[in-house]
Amino acid sequence: MIFFRKSRYLILVTRELSRKYTFPLVIGFLLGLVGMIGFNQVASRLSYRPFTPILRVGLVGDATPSTLPPGIQELISAGLSRLGPDSLPLPSLATKWEATDSGRTFVFTIADNARWHNGEAVKARDINYNISDVTFTVISPYALRATLKEPFAPFLSLVAKPILQTGLKGFGPYRVKNVRLKGEAVQYLHLESVGALSVPDREYRFYRTEAAAVTGFQLGDVDVLEDISSPNTFEGWKNASISSQAHYNRVVALYFNTKDPALGEKGFRQALGFAIPDLGNERAYSPVNKTSWAYTDTVKKYDFDMNQAKKLMANAKVASESASLTITTFSQYIDIAQKIATSWTNLGVPTNVQVVNQIGQFQVLLSAQAIPPDPDQYPLWHSTQSSTNLTGYVNVKVDKLLEDGRKELDQSARKKIYIDFAKRLVEDAPAIFLYYPTIYTVTRVK
Repeated sequence: MIFFRKSRYLILVTRELSRKYTFPLVIGFLLGLVGMIGFNQVASRLSYRPFTPILRVGLVGDATPSTLPPGIQELISAGLSRLGPDSLPLPSLATKWEATDSGRTFVFTIADNARWHNGEAVKARDINYNISDVTFTVISPYALRATLKEPFAPFLSLVAKPILQTGLKGFGPYRVKNVRLKGEAVQYLHLESVGALSVPDREYRFYRTEAAAVTGFQLGDVDVLEDISSPNTFEGWKNASISSQAHYNRVVALYFNTKDPALGEKGFRQALGFAIPDLGNERAYSPVNKTSWAYTDTVKKYDFDMNQAKKLMANAKVASESASLTITTFSQYIDIAQKIATSWTNLGVPTNVQVVNQIGQFQVLLSAQAIPPDPDQYPLWHSTQSSTNLTGYVNVKVDKLLEDGRKELDQSARKKIYIDFAKRLVEDAPAIFLYYPTIYTVTRVK
């Protein structure tokens, strides 16, 4: 009985308060509802995730927001296409494409489920490539036409570059949480996973030199160093694990100035090629990426053979006793240069080494060169490309192959072209391809 009296009393009080404060209660309810919805929306985008693991990585080299390493760009966003392990273009943001007009027109179908990191749909109008002699036209929200001035077979590798909006906004598995610049250079970059909280965030710190990167590792600023050229500093460290791999996207080579009186003769260059000792790295024989669909190993191989070098030297028009050479190189290759210079001197060609900070005039240049993902190497070896054809190499047949390779869309036909190109170039020896550089990753062991 007492319970029912108390319940009736509470009901009467509640009813009276509701009558008296109806408007404030309604406003409070609405504000609470809006607040709850707003919080859920904001919470899904909050960057503060205190229990999320972080992978802290150190990289050597300068980068600006527009020239971040490809591996980082691909975490933030994607291109219309992507390149497979053999460098063939595969669907990415574009689920398919069609080439018409002998390769002058490409029509891309855009995935309708891609979302920018702010939640908006990625549409054809957002594609912001700036490629010379290419015009992009929106056909519909999810269809895009690219019109080329001339057929260009490597075009699909160009649109594999990740698409980024202002502020490094993309639609990849990671978004930019924080970036710090010093002038134009990126000093620090924090990426957070768009997916599960268990996926580690990534922090990148950029160092000008390997010595600075090693110091950062010692101080605990980073736990991983990527793309280190020498692991010697870390030998014997109990808290550091070292792994290595060949870098097939770069090749270390000797480039001959074919305009030099001594080096203009193919036989003399070949003799020098056979007189290069084993340098201890994975040997490179071709200008084409070893993992590329267009690679061939059926080229002339300049493995160390001093007897063959002497035979070629004896038949060379250049008098070896009157020829002397200088190998120009950078400080990181000085030991390699000295080994080659000693061997050439033993062959009868006195050779010295010159260390420089930038490329100028040279007889022989020892340096690394990036290998493009597509086998097109027109800028590097075509006779008209005076600013990038470092050797001054001229071969009418090679010029024609490079021109045809850019126009041919059939993969099998293109492969034949670039196999022929590689064979002829290596035979002429304007350069001797030495090895793929070994890169090291150092990881802190906890």
